Amino acid sequence: MIVFLTLCYVAILALLIRLRIIPLNLWWKLSPIMWMLVLLVVLFLPMQWGAPSGPVNVYKSVVEVIPNVSGEVIEIPVRGLEPLKKGDVLFQIDPEPYQVKVDELQAQLAETKQNVERLRASSEAAAATVKNTLAEIEVAKADEASSVAAIDAAKAGLQEAKGNKQKAEAVVADLGVQVAAAQREYDRILSLVPSGVATKSERDRGEIQLTSLKSQLNTAQVDVRVADDIITRAGADVTAAEAAATSAGLRVKQFVEADLVRVRAEAREANLLANSMIGDEHTSVATAHSQLAKAQFDLEQTTVRAPSDGYVVGMSLKPGQRVAAFPVRTWMSFVPTDEVIVAVGIPQYVVRHVEPGQKVEVVFKLHPGRVFSATVEKLIYINEQGQLHPSGTVPPTPGVGQSTIPFGVRLSLDKNDEVNITTLPGGAVGTASVYTKNARATHIIRRVILRMETWMNYIIP
Repeated sequence: MIVFLTLCYVAILALLIRLRIIPLNLWWKLSPIMWMLVLLVVLFLPMQWGAPSGPVNVYKSVVEVIPNVSGEVIEIPVRGLEPLKKGDVLFQIDPEPYQVKVDELQAQLAETKQNVERLRASSEAAAATVKNTLAEIEVAKADEASSVAAIDAAKAGLQEAKGNKQKAEAVVADLGVQVAAAQREYDRILSLVPSGVATKSERDRGEIQLTSLKSQLNTAQVDVRVADDIITRAGADVTAAEAAATSAGLRVKQFVEADLVRVRAEAREANLLANSMIGDEHTSVATAHSQLAKAQFDLEQTTVRAPSDGYVVGMSLKPGQRVAAFPVRTWMSFVPTDEVIVAVGIPQYVVRHVEPGQKVEVVFKLHPGRVFSATVEKLIYINEQGQLHPSGTVPPTPGVGQSTIPFGVRLSLDKNDEVNITTLPGGAVGTASVYTKNARATHIIRRVILRMETWMNYIIP
């Protein structure tokens, strides 16, 4: 641009000399050099930070298509570089093994639900068993209490029988004395009857009294024998009642210490198994649901779809090839068309003057004669020279002769009615100028230079 302006100055100067407006002396001969120095100092040096410029590159993301499942590719309905919509099928993996897995897990889910019903039925049965065991314990305790009462009653009967026997034995002893006395009196009367000392009526009365006393004695002796029988039976009743009480006590102890503990443990285990819940769902059913959901997801992933609008590049995948969910192996490259990144490289010594929101003009080799308006979106304060790669080696130290790599500035292109910005191909190059708030007088020179460049793009490849 300095040369161009200098040539313009020389042309005007030559015209003025030819028209004899100014003389051709040493001053005017040296004036082009002075003109160049003035342009350099007044315009072109301030223009470096007032309107910094740099090369532009268009970037597009390349999505590495890696399926989430492994299998054999059976269909590839897309073609390379053909436009695709989001959700279009890129390729199809054989879904049969994954469909079999889904069917298997659906059957397992149905079986799990049935098992839950069986667990709940078992829990109810165990609870009923505990209830029945408690009822049996109550019956056994009642039997034990009844046996204790029977023991008390039998012992009371035994004591009563023993008292009756003692009374009967006392009566027998008393009647024995009376019978012996009546016998002696009767014998005496019998001995006196022949002599007439005793009359027959006295004999008859003595006989009747003796017979009556003997009858009473026999009755009393029978009462003693009956009392013995009653005592024997009462003792047997006491023994039987004690045995029954012991048996009832053992039954209570057995239920309390063995059966009740066991059935309660079984009931608790059955209740835990039947009521192991996550929210409103049994844990086993929830597990089966999650496994089925995972299998259904895998089945859906056998159809690999376009993540966005775009196209496939480098199509080398063929039906019959086996693919795997291996993150270091790419099976297809997909280029989205919904995002275009435009960045300009700004030299480090002027990047401090660049701020987000500043106006930018961009020209592309792809579109000669056009100037695109843009805005500074953000500054990228890192470049490949400043990146530390994870490694076991020590990074190289900065050297004196190292090159100065520009920093990237991301641009946001304004809407253009003539050119669809999203169709800019990745790798398109050009030049951009950022118009800062410094040295505004130099902006016009930069605009002229930029437009000269875009017109030169017609003839300079």
